[in-house]
Amino acid sequence: MKSILLKLDDKLFEETEKQVKAKKVNRLSYIKKAIEEYNILQDRLSFEKQIAEEVGLLNKYDPDKELNAEFESAAEEDMEKHFND
Repeated sequence: MKSILLKLDDKLFEETEKQVKAKKVNRLSYIKKAIEEYNILQDRLSFEKQIAEEVGLLNKYDPDKELNAEFESAAEEDMEKHFND
């Protein structure tokens, strides 16, 4: 396990303390969970960007958008599976 030193500005620290107290969790657990959730969000945003780029390519090479509709449906299913497991 790795450790890090984290410095927060006063406002962010106070907001964090307020949440920690309201949720009745320790600060470390709260910060770890926040980082985990942020990482999941970033993965999802990257995945969505990739999908958008691929849909753009399909639109360019499939003017009738037949493949695009199939691809979007499959991509939505994959995203749901990936982020809901």
